[in-house]
Amino acid sequence: MKLFSRLLVAPAALGLMAPVAVNADTAFSSTTTLSGGAFFTVGSVADGGALDNQEELYMQYAYGLNINSSFTGEDMLTAGIWTGNASGPLSNMDSAETGGGALAIGSLYYAFPVGDLAVTAGPLLDQDDVVAATTSAYSDAFRLGSMPYSLAGSETGPGIGVAYSNDNGVVASASFVSETGASSDIGINADNGDDVTTFTLGYNGDGFGGGLVLATNDGDGPNAGAGTLGYDSFGGGIYYTPESIPATISVAYDTIDPETGSDASDLFIGIDYTVGPGTLSAAYNSTDVDGGSSADSTGFEVSYTYALNDSMKITPGFFTVEDTGTGDDDTGVVVETVFSF
Repeated sequence: MKLFSRLLVAPAALGLMAPVAVNADTAFSSTTTLSGGAFFTVGSVADGGALDNQEELYMQYAYGLNINSSFTGEDMLTAGIWTGNASGPLSNMDSAETGGGALAIGSLYYAFPVGDLAVTAGPLLDQDDVVAATTSAYSDAFRLGSMPYSLAGSETGPGIGVAYSNDNGVVASASFVSETGASSDIGINADNGDDVTTFTLGYNGDGFGGGLVLATNDGDGPNAGAGTLGYDSFGGGIYYTPESIPATISVAYDTIDPETGSDASDLFIGIDYTVGPGTLSAAYNSTDVDGGSSADSTGFEVSYTYALNDSMKITPGFFTVEDTGTGDDDTGVVVETVFSF
């Protein structure tokens, strides 16, 4: 999932929402907040893929605004607006956004409680916007991430989701998103549309937890022939924070069974460890595609995040991703600066 998406209000935490203070210039109502962030990403990357660039230096940006409005103190209207110029070797960074400088609405949905449930619905909902289960507590703020199939989050469109949690730590959610639902000649849940359904079940305990995710995409839309749509995926993960050390360990395993192409699996292991004024993060993942495909890969990253002040933080880090083709491995040394406001 992208960083800007995670800056949006979590629907599962709906019960914690409350009215906010009035904006000083009265441009917004007393229950509306405007926040955002800017990412400066610079790095020297040796791309061992098709470009085979050797230690070139790149710089890219991402910029986003989040507008949240509450009307009852328990509901929330959320709009996410962002842009960026990501391309090339740095486009796989978790903060990467595209748009060429033109701000665009990337998320737009409304969340409200119904008894013990939190309901989220709107015309621009990501597949991973409504996820109650926590399959990994890894910071996931550099390059590698868990659950690349079940929680890819790439499907966006009209959708609805329901999340549930109780005092015992049990959580669950179900969501439906139609990627082609806004198309005038396709619509929602059409025979020739792309629709993804996601179910999660998990437990969030004191210092440990985990969850399972099941997702399916009917893959009937205009891109189905390309083999990028139409799949069943299933995965799960656990996280643990030992009392003896200031660290959180996460392990996740994800699988996909596409209608076209080979089955694949992904193993992810990540750790966040408090060191001095910041957090040292390290992660490893291994992707295995059935049939000995050249798409098999392994990746490793290590980064250190520390706050310069309340609104700025910097993350230097290193990553390497094995290239199983004819080129060298992809390696990079990257420094990312985040401004939050």
